[in-house]
Amino acid sequence: MCFCPTLGLKIVLLLVIPITAGINGAQIAKDVSILNLLKGYHYIMLIISLSLSVVILATLVLLIYAAICNKIRILKVMIFVYVAIVVVKLIILFVCLSTELNPDKTTAHPIFMICWLLTFLCMAVIIIYWLRLHDLANEDN
Repeated sequence: MCFCPTLGLKIVLLLVIPITAGINGAQIAKDVSILNLLKGYHYIMLIISLSLSVVILATLVLLIYAAICNKIRILKVMIFVYVAIVVVKLIILFVCLSTELNPDKTTAHPIFMICWLLTFLCMAVIIIYWLRLHDLANEDN
């Protein structure tokens, strides 16, 4: 199904993972710095965003192991985790930007948007890499 070589996909995934980790770390730092500034549901959204960033950082370690060792089952679980994270972050983005026009006064600050984009990119690369490994496993059977 996928015409990309497995090694190329693995390299791309292993390059995207540290970039995603770095931007998530930056988002955590930004979120902590605005923790006392937000009120109401923006504060709740910020706590949810912080929790998601911690989950992303924790799963990236498992994702590195799965990518290096070609663990199809772990990658499949990571697909579901990252789809859920991307959807929740997209909901946070829409809710925050629809209620406040200035993104600096919400959880959806520019670093959050960059982090969402990189998380989406990471999810897409995981899916493509899993599809490639799945096709190779089916060819062997």
